[in-house]
Amino acid sequence: MFDISTITDAQSASIDLKHPVTGALLGATVSLAGPEHPTRKAIDFNKQRKLRAAIQKSGKLELTDPADDELDGIEKLASCTLGWSGITDGATVVEFSKAAALKLYSTEGMGWLRAQLLTAMEERERFITA
Repeated sequence: MFDISTITDAQSASIDLKHPVTGALLGATVSLAGPEHPTRKAIDFNKQRKLRAAIQKSGKLELTDPADDELDGIEKLASCTLGWSGITDGATVVEFSKAAALKLYSTEGMGWLRAQLLTAMEERERFITA
């Protein structure tokens, strides 16, 4: 028999950052909104609404520019970042805010960080408690 209450969606998950080459833990974590978090759902639903409205208006699927897609991904990642710990810039602790997240994720050379966090966001099992 299966007790349905033993497995539930989590609103968020803490992601341990790893070195992009060695895989070693970096001692920093980022808290991300899960697929069922209201903020993330609102972002996803708004994107779907815009796409549907564009299709209804023209009857065609209009493809977006890849540069715009990257900016949208950075904005979504920043909006879905709920907090972090252990992130420094030299000897200075980087305090979390959405603006700080947007700045960090937009910084040239941080593609590895964006990729790591975007991958984690798509791993639904990270956002399930059992």
